[in-house]
Amino acid sequence: MRAAPVLPSPVLDATLRPSSNPPASHVVIDEGRGDLADALRAWKVKAATAGLWILIALAGAGGLRAMVWGGSHAAAPASKVAPTVAPAGIAGFAEMYVAAYLEAGAGQEQTLRPYYPEAVDLHDVTPSGRYAARTAAVASSESAPGYWAVTVGAEVLVAAQGGYVRAGTHYYRVGVMSASGPLVATSLPSEVPAPTPTSLPPVGLGHLSAPSGDAPATAVRHFLDAYLAGQGDPGPGLTPVTPPPFTSVALIGIAEGPSDHAGVRTVRAEVAGTDAGGLKAILDYSLQMAERSGGWVVTALLPAAPLGR
Repeated sequence: MRAAPVLPSPVLDATLRPSSNPPASHVVIDEGRGDLADALRAWKVKAATAGLWILIALAGAGGLRAMVWGGSHAAAPASKVAPTVAPAGIAGFAEMYVAAYLEAGAGQEQTLRPYYPEAVDLHDVTPSGRYAARTAAVASSESAPGYWAVTVGAEVLVAAQGGYVRAGTHYYRVGVMSASGPLVATSLPSEVPAPTPTSLPPVGLGHLSAPSGDAPATAVRHFLDAYLAGQGDPGPGLTPVTPPPFTSVALIGIAEGPSDHAGVRTVRAEVAGTDAGGLKAILDYSLQMAERSGGWVVTALLPAAPLGR
């Protein structure tokens, strides 16, 4: 490795400049003071050289630091995948694109142009051979700013003699770009496996028991009769389902939590509803109850089952 060149320095120049004093033969120099001057000059040279190398080292370290930190900052966005949920417009665009793709066939490539403007050839694909009964975006990730990968679940029907038959739920992934203006797909859809199911979070009041005839269970029955079957008033601030979906309801399971310091109790109820045609449905509700004037009443309908600790 070649040694770094010694750069000119004003300190070095001032120290090493040839002396303008008369020749030594014409000047009488005290030996003690001469030795001290020589030592000072040598010390100045060494200090200036050391300072120069320190500056060179600091410059190199600064460049290295810029390379390290600058490189890490530049690389971070490229490898980062945001786990956010795609906006509703992007998810809806992907759903419509998958529906159009499933129904399109040879000679109908133009139906995909509003979503994917690239020229495609759907040769040997039977038009309307498949149909999406319904679609829903089930997963998404932002792989780059404004560029989304959306997974769409589609309930697929396939053409059969006399109509369509169910072919199960299929999943398709679509790349959607939103940063460049109007939404646009970046390729034809690709079929992918179903998303991995997650484990159930701990739900409070998870164990349901057969309902008894105690006051809280009786209050829940009265509320559900009013809320789902139009029989009575569900209570202040509680709006029933209109028109009533069932002609009768039956409480088949209940779980009651303890009352808090304000006397409010959380209750989970499972109910069987029967409609006018005799069809049954099993539903699950989470409620809040409180004791009022010596009796129990439902005070709130929770939006979802409360989670346990």
